[in-house]
Amino acid sequence: MALKRVRFIQRRKAIGLTQEGLADALGVERSTASRWERAETEPQPWLHPKIAALLKVTAAELEELLADIVTLPGKSGDYILHSSVPLDFSLTNQHTVEIMESFTGYDIASRRQVVAQLVLLAGSALLQPLRQWVAGLPVIPVSSEARPETLAELEQAVVLFRRWDASGAGGLRRKAVVGQLNAVTESLNEHNSPGIMRRLFHVAAELAQLAGWMAYDQGLHGMAQRYYLLALHACREAAAPALGAKIIGDMTQLSTALGNFNDSLSLIRTALCSLPHGANDLVRAELLGLEARAYAHLGEREAGNAARSADACVEIWQEAQGDARPDWIHYMNQAEVDCLAANAFTELALRSTQPTCWQQYATRAESHTLSARASRDEGYTRSRIFDEVRLAKVRLAQREPVEAAIVAHTSLQMAQQARSTLVVDWFIRLDGALVGRYPDCSEVATFHEQLRDYLRRAAPARERELVARH
Repeated sequence: MALKRVRFIQRRKAIGLTQEGLADALGVERSTASRWERAETEPQPWLHPKIAALLKVTAAELEELLADIVTLPGKSGDYILHSSVPLDFSLTNQHTVEIMESFTGYDIASRRQVVAQLVLLAGSALLQPLRQWVAGLPVIPVSSEARPETLAELEQAVVLFRRWDASGAGGLRRKAVVGQLNAVTESLNEHNSPGIMRRLFHVAAELAQLAGWMAYDQGLHGMAQRYYLLALHACREAAAPALGAKIIGDMTQLSTALGNFNDSLSLIRTALCSLPHGANDLVRAELLGLEARAYAHLGEREAGNAARSADACVEIWQEAQGDARPDWIHYMNQAEVDCLAANAFTELALRSTQPTCWQQYATRAESHTLSARASRDEGYTRSRIFDEVRLAKVRLAQREPVEAAIVAHTSLQMAQQARSTLVVDWFIRLDGALVGRYPDCSEVATFHEQLRDYLRRAAPARERELVARH
């Protein structure tokens, strides 16, 4: 098979531009423009305004042109590595398998510098296809068919990979997960009963979701989004709406990282709409916690909605304690639900300017944060680091910069052996908030320099992101 951005090509031709002319106008090689049109790579974000102007379309229209990828028949036996995952959720199951095989092959064969250049879709270019995914979900009862031994081994392998990730080693072993996903496509190409095929697609969906999360943990946001989309394709074939809703929830991490909080809200609402009646309420609780965080980021005007969603997250989680707990949401325990609520109330406290309000929010954030720390299971190294960083943010929200810096120093000591882009992100954001609010506090200045030393060892390229102290 081959992929092309047919509408993008048609638009270029309609205004009289050759491929070479487009490349020359943008200052890129013709081969680069050719790869865009073959959907092998994405134009860099800073080129989008220039491309839109050349094609005489709006920014939103350009995103739709880039997202509209068509599969064309190729010669039998062709194997094409490509970096795109189609947004058309009406593909046949065989086409889905081919996409999985090709995309994982691309990832395995590519260097980090290559996959790091993959860009993120946002706005209507992403939201509209996800709504189509919800509308097209099949309703198929889960098969009670006995599992062959090989399938049971595959499912156990996914459990092992998740424990790797929980220990903080997941991102370093992402390629192993991708390799396993690529291997699963071999089983999907074999003749199996419908029940076994659905179970295999479910395994593929879980592996793709985990690969997406690990890519996100490594700072490969474009790659993460593509794996999440790949997981949604597999969820459709597996008739797994609850897992799919959880994956759409995971995608809010990407929109939040870009500061697109309205996109985050739209994604969460789409995910909530996809949950059928009687679906696992652990997923619903997590989505409500993510909704609370998105509302909180929008400021005081959405404070009421943020608090209500946070409270609903905790309440629904408590009511769901008797529900089945599939391994793909095993982490949704007391510590995690407290983290979700704490994130929302901490953000509200930091953004509030009214003493009575921020004090109330900070008190609730502290209660949830301390509860999370106390109930955290062993083996969750990265989560324990986040617990300490979260507590430092709570102290900052309580307007206690000295205590915030002391706790931040403790969390930095815990992170000495961690190699997670997410951990680095959290530290940089915390430092920015501390320095921005209390630039003259000596304890804050000490933490700032300690973090600089940590970044020189753990992530040298990120040191320049530290805010300057005046």
